[in-house]
Amino acid sequence: MEKIKQLDEMLKEYIRPLTFPVAVKLLKKDEEFPAKTRRPKEVFGSPIALCQGIGIVRKYGWTLGFGEGDNACAPSMAYFGFLPYTDKQARGEIVYPLYAKTIEAGKRTEEAVGRLDEGKFAKILIAPLHKATFVPDVVLVYGLPGQLVRLVQGANYVEGGYIPAKATGRAACISEIVSPYNAQACNLTIPGAGEKVFAMTGDDEIIFSIPYSKIDDVIEGVLVTHKSGIGRFPWPIAGLRLSPTMPAEYKFLQVMAGLEREE
Repeated sequence: MEKIKQLDEMLKEYIRPLTFPVAVKLLKKDEEFPAKTRRPKEVFGSPIALCQGIGIVRKYGWTLGFGEGDNACAPSMAYFGFLPYTDKQARGEIVYPLYAKTIEAGKRTEEAVGRLDEGKFAKILIAPLHKATFVPDVVLVYGLPGQLVRLVQGANYVEGGYIPAKATGRAACISEIVSPYNAQACNLTIPGAGEKVFAMTGDDEIIFSIPYSKIDDVIEGVLVTHKSGIGRFPWPIAGLRLSPTMPAEYKFLQVMAGLEREE
């Protein structure tokens, strides 16, 4: 848990997201939610989408557990392996015609979405990182591009390369949780339709995902690149140190102050 504390402290000091980072844990059927975990169906009287739950966690600071009857988004349940993945989905028939011109295009988009094996997990536990009493599988950081590029720099510091961005315009919860979990690699997600319509994710927000195995690398990379000065947030804009150009109407005052010469 010390690693989680270090990550939370690093994010607060060097990234400064406007909402809480979210710790995500995939649970098996026989694993129980921690005490005081809120269940959406019990709290709200009906299920909600997982993206809504993530929004509640990062803005309210609640710990939520999604088990049977809590998730209102059936497609996401199939991708997480909580429901059978059907041939109809595999053929792209829930993508076409909503997101694709042809069934072939829909199939290709569907194939780009990650999945977990059916039955491997049965529940999802999400909590603000600073309140998490569990070791997360993935940590989500919502923020501005100018903030999250610092995490990109940090994640690249140890091994190099690049950070992939997952964007199909749909199923963002899969791109931000399942994809980094399966790959054990950080990634960026551009929020899709559900995040916008149901979870009210801001038009200026993107998501950086950190699997547990990469936390140490990200912390080290952010700290070292901050110290080197190659990147910091807020960004130290060079233009702030340039001499300003004043309107011509101020010329006489500039001369009186000895800031400019009379022409």
